[in-house]
Amino acid sequence: MYIAKSLNRIAASFLMIAMLTTTVASGQQSSNSTKKVLVGSWVETVTFAGGVMPPLKSLVTFAADGTMTVADQGNVNTGAGQLFSAGHGAWAAQGERTFNWNVIELISDLNGNLLGTLNVRGTYTVDQSGNGYSGSFFAEVKDTTGNVLFAVDGTNAGVRIQVEPLP
Repeated sequence: MYIAKSLNRIAASFLMIAMLTTTVASGQQSSNSTKKVLVGSWVETVTFAGGVMPPLKSLVTFAADGTMTVADQGNVNTGAGQLFSAGHGAWAAQGERTFNWNVIELISDLNGNLLGTLNVRGTYTVDQSGNGYSGSFFAEVKDTTGNVLFAVDGTNAGVRIQVEPLP
């Protein structure tokens, strides 16, 4: 009788674990499906509010683990004596096709001395096709002690980079 009760408890425990695993897995699958909407590489047009700077192009890659990498047009500006690193950051799904993100770039002089950081955050919404997005951003340039030197907002429009066959 004791063995039968123990076997029933073990079976019930396995059943509960199986149900919990299925519930967690289906939740992850839904979350992963949402994430897949943004995962990949994109060419983006960045437009600044008030025309404070001309629009620029940016390459953005969103990884499935919630990290992202950005490379902007004009990262080297010898006239201003500045060099911007590639941007590294994180993103998170906020809905079925809406995502929040944050990227940081290091700003150096041409000798490699740190001048500050560029911190950009925003929201994207991926269109129904899954091959385009639009959104808005807010950017701050900060000195090495964290004081804001310049801030600007604007809009982004991205197009997914597709595999192209050889000619």
